[in-house]
Amino acid sequence: MAQDIASDFAAELVGANAVVSAPAPLLDAEARQLTFVGDTARFAEAFERASLAGAVVLAPLGTELPEGATGSLILVENPRAAFGQAVARHFAPKAAAGVADTARVHPTARVHESAHIGEYTVVREGAVIEAHSEVRDHVVIGRGVVIGEHSLVKSHAVIGEEGFGIEKDADGNNFHVPHIGSVRLGAHTEVGNFTTVCSGTIAPTVVGDYTKIDDHVHIAHNCRIGRNVIITACAEISGSVVIEDEVWIGPNASVIQGLTLGKDSLLGIGAVAVKSVPENEVRVGNPAKRLGDNKK
Repeated sequence: MAQDIASDFAAELVGANAVVSAPAPLLDAEARQLTFVGDTARFAEAFERASLAGAVVLAPLGTELPEGATGSLILVENPRAAFGQAVARHFAPKAAAGVADTARVHPTARVHESAHIGEYTVVREGAVIEAHSEVRDHVVIGRGVVIGEHSLVKSHAVIGEEGFGIEKDADGNNFHVPHIGSVRLGAHTEVGNFTTVCSGTIAPTVVGDYTKIDDHVHIAHNCRIGRNVIITACAEISGSVVIEDEVWIGPNASVIQGLTLGKDSLLGIGAVAVKSVPENEVRVGNPAKRLGDNKK
């Protein structure tokens, strides 16, 4: 019911308490379908059409139903965010708890009974998969890796295998420095398809709570990534980088080893960071240069 969704957000329902059948884009929303509008002036025509059709619209505080509308409004501060949360809670498919028949889980690994392990996934020695986490198909979870509760690891990701640490032996030949520190993902984290998060050398590579990592991202050994960070597609984070809370890293961006990206900073699309970035600063280009402050 529309009121149930409104209650999720302690929001006001304006109009009929309709049974909500499915989510829909604003331009296509019909009777009893859930949609949202953020800018009622820019999308006035689409908003009016959806309301007249009988849709349930998540809309900004203070919005009024158009005259003759048969739909209803749920008034919230951030309609897009509320729509995403409502779809996740009421409509998105949920993976069944348990381990797929084709998965291989080492006897010393611990998988919570509420977690999901997908087809052909490998969970190695000592790994821990915490409550309500979902590890999809063809994933490799390395030795001692911890996946925090309510986290998602998408298909073909590799978490906790060795990073690329190379030294010379006495004869001048390359040899691989062991990486035994593993990886710790916090709660409510996400790791995308074909993404790698490498083991720390001695201490773990760490990813903080609520951090979201997109597809085709590489995170090297010994990185320490804070809370609520967003790292988008094809970004490359070199070894021992520190990324503080609330940082946003754009597609195809690169960060050289050992740098720090300060809290609330933003690295633009394709940017190459060769120097540490102060808090609250936006940098773009190659090499990355200051564009201004990050005004959220």
